Amino acid sequence: MWPISPRWQGVARYGARGQAADALDTAAAVAELNGLPAGTRSGDGATTLTDSAGAYVATITFAPPAILTVTIVKEAPRLFSALFLTSGTQPVSARAVARLMPRAHGGTACILALSGMGETVLDDGASLSMPGCDLRTNGMLTLGTEAAIDVANLVAGGTIGPDGNSVCSALTCVQHAAQAADPYADLYGALLGVPPHSVTLPLGQTMLGPPPTGVAYAWQPDGGAYTLAPGVYYINGDFRVNAGTTLSGTGVTIIANGNVVIDGAASLHLTAPTTGASAGLLFASTGGLFQFTGGATTTLTGAIYAPDANLIIDGDNGAAGDCVYAVAAFVTLKGSARFADGDCEAVGMMPIHDLSGVASLVE
Repeated sequence: MWPISPRWQGVARYGARGQAADALDTAAAVAELNGLPAGTRSGDGATTLTDSAGAYVATITFAPPAILTVTIVKEAPRLFSALFLTSGTQPVSARAVARLMPRAHGGTACILALSGMGETVLDDGASLSMPGCDLRTNGMLTLGTEAAIDVANLVAGGTIGPDGNSVCSALTCVQHAAQAADPYADLYGALLGVPPHSVTLPLGQTMLGPPPTGVAYAWQPDGGAYTLAPGVYYINGDFRVNAGTTLSGTGVTIIANGNVVIDGAASLHLTAPTTGASAGLLFASTGGLFQFTGGATTTLTGAIYAPDANLIIDGDNGAAGDCVYAVAAFVTLKGSARFADGDCEAVGMMPIHDLSGVASLVE
C-alpha cells in the first residue's frame, strides 16, 4: 500500500504549487512516513527521484502534463525457490500512478485567505458571486445557512462547514487542501514599506498627484470629489473614505501602513496600473483591517493585497468591480454583503493560481 498515498500526495502537491521537484520530494517524504526506510536520494530531481535504503529502492517519476508514478522494489529472501535458483533474493515490487485531472471550472482564486489558523466566514444573507473562480482559504470555511454562493470551487485547508450544509452538494468543495503560498509576497512585498515622513494633502485641490519620492500622505478628506493622477500613493496611517467622498483615477496604487475603511455612501472608481512595479495592484495595506461597509459603491480593477488584515465586506455593499482579486489574512462576508467578480484577465493583473486539478489514481 506504500505507493498509493505517496503518489496521491505528490500529484496533489503539484496541483497546489505547480513545481515538479516539489511533487517528487513530497511523494518521497510521504513514502518514508508510511514505513519506507529513509535512504539516499538521487536522480535529477526534476523528472526522476530515487530513494534507496538497504533492500528497498523507491523510484518516483514525473511526466507532463501531471502524471506521477511511484514504484517500490524490495529484495526479499527466496524461500522454496532458493533450493533450485542461484540467486538468494527475489525482487518484489508495487507500483501506483496518479494523474492531476483538470477541473472543468476554476483553477484561479478571486479571494484567498492566507491564515491557516483562521476562519473564513460567509454569514447568513451574504452573497458571493464569482462563477469563474474559486474562494480559497488556508484555514476553516464556515458558511451561513442563508448564504448565496456562486463560485467555481470552495477550497479550504481545514474543514468546510457546518456539517450538512447543502452548498457542497451543488458545487465542488475541497477540504484539507495543501496550504496556498502568498502569491503576491515576491511580486508586491517590497512595495509595502511606507515612508515615515508624511505631508498633508494640498488644501483645496481636487486633482491630486502622488506624493514626492520618499514621502507619504497623511490622509484626511471627509467629503468631496477627488481625481487621482496615475502613480503610487503612500498613506502614513489609516486610509478612510467616508460618506460623501468620491475617488476616481486610472493607473493608481494606494498603499497604507494602517487600516483601510471604505465607509457609508462613498464612491470609488479606480483602476490599477498596467505596467511598472505596481502593475495590477490597486490597494495594499499592512494594517489589521480592510473593510468595505455601509452602502459603498465601487468600480474597481486591480488587486487588494492586505496579508495581515481581516478583509470584511459588511452591509448592503457592492464592493466589487470589473476585475478584483483579494489576498488577505482572513475574509468575512457579513449580513447582506455582496462580492461579485469573474475570472478576470485585465491587463497587468496577476492571477491567484489555485488547485488546477484533482489528484486521481489511474493505476
